[in-house]
Amino acid sequence: MEDLAPTAFTPPKPPYATYSGVGKLELSDYWTYFRAMQRNPLEIWGEHHFSIRLAPFSFLGRSSLIVSDPAAIHHCFVSNAGNYVMNPLRQAVLRPFLRDGLLTAEGDVWKTARKAVSPVFTPRKVNGFAPQIRAVCDITMDGLAARDGDTISVSDLMVELTLDVLMETLFSGDEALDKARFTRGICELLEISGLPHPFDLMHLPGWLPRIGQGRSRMVIKDLRNQVGAVAAARRMAPSPDQSGRSADFLDLLLGAGLDDTAVIDNLLTFLAAGHETTARSLAWTLYLLSRDPASLARLEAEVDAAPLDTTEPADWSRHLPFTEAVLKESLRLYPSAPMLARTSKEWDLVTGLPVPAGTDVLVSTWLLHRQRDIWNQPDAFVPDRFLGEAASTIPRDAYLPFGLGPRVCIGARFAMMEMVIVMASLARRLRLDFAGERDPVPVMRITLQPDTDMPMTIRRR
Repeated sequence: MEDLAPTAFTPPKPPYATYSGVGKLELSDYWTYFRAMQRNPLEIWGEHHFSIRLAPFSFLGRSSLIVSDPAAIHHCFVSNAGNYVMNPLRQAVLRPFLRDGLLTAEGDVWKTARKAVSPVFTPRKVNGFAPQIRAVCDITMDGLAARDGDTISVSDLMVELTLDVLMETLFSGDEALDKARFTRGICELLEISGLPHPFDLMHLPGWLPRIGQGRSRMVIKDLRNQVGAVAAARRMAPSPDQSGRSADFLDLLLGAGLDDTAVIDNLLTFLAAGHETTARSLAWTLYLLSRDPASLARLEAEVDAAPLDTTEPADWSRHLPFTEAVLKESLRLYPSAPMLARTSKEWDLVTGLPVPAGTDVLVSTWLLHRQRDIWNQPDAFVPDRFLGEAASTIPRDAYLPFGLGPRVCIGARFAMMEMVIVMASLARRLRLDFAGERDPVPVMRITLQPDTDMPMTIRRR
């Protein structure tokens, strides 16, 4: 297969593990695995994992299956999704924080939450948020333009910007949340609890104390108190009809028959997941562009030529195919959800492979998006793979930046629209030049974070 871009930029990746064999782990392999998990879960993979579609193995007596085959993924997450419940290890990481929010709830609780928030994410409603997103971006770009020549942390900038977008759109600019305090809490929680506890990796009972997680409980309590205060303040505010504003996400949650705890769970889910994942994706995108001058120049030329001032922001992507391709390629290299994990309830047959009940089915989008027999130049930054004929050759369910099936990310459309508007708003006026001493390596802490700061220098165009 001919290379799409022979001189494409290839960002650094973490070192991969070396195991004694495939399928059955030896004692030394467990030591390799646990060390890697505590350092950076991306390092648990061996080079062979990038060339294997299905990898069944036994881990501490549990049946496990690594799935990088699109057909098998479709079976487990779409065709027979009812047989695959949330994986206990995933829940051990997320549930202490999100409780029964949309990401972690199951059964009837999940169905109720999904029904409650779905009206906010219809295409018409999402498109209606676009002018507010653009307004937030314009304010941010004005501030950055005044700092021409300054060097900033692009990660911090994107975290602040995406939280401002959520506050303005989903919560009507509600100022009851202390944004700086909330962001600090999220960052601290990811650092403390972004990795599975060793007891959870060994599937030990939940009643055993998880040593070292005391601080995380304090952070979680504070975050829940913050969003609880936002909900309480809105309950005391005039209804949308009386105030003259249209109902937003918070109004719909409060009016959906959910109790106060469920409201807090879902508020926290959308505030945390909605700004953390998008912020990281935007920061990685800006980093990739700063290391690929040709792609940056092409994106800027596309933005300059597009009739953005006479086009509704919700429709900007129609005029910016390369910009959207850049974002898609960034999400391929640095997926927002680097691990999708389920556990089978009953015996199943997955593309000819028997899967016993109780099997942990693991889809690493980090692996899937870099499979050697699916992707040309899998480790390189090649936005053209998402354009024209090349895009049509990508197998269904080989690219899953937002998951798939009944539990696909409900905010995917919002996130893509937001990222296009942010990138276009920035590229029209500014350029961010990478100013780090070395390139960052991704580290998995629920999301993919850089192992070092990503400083960038602001330049007016």
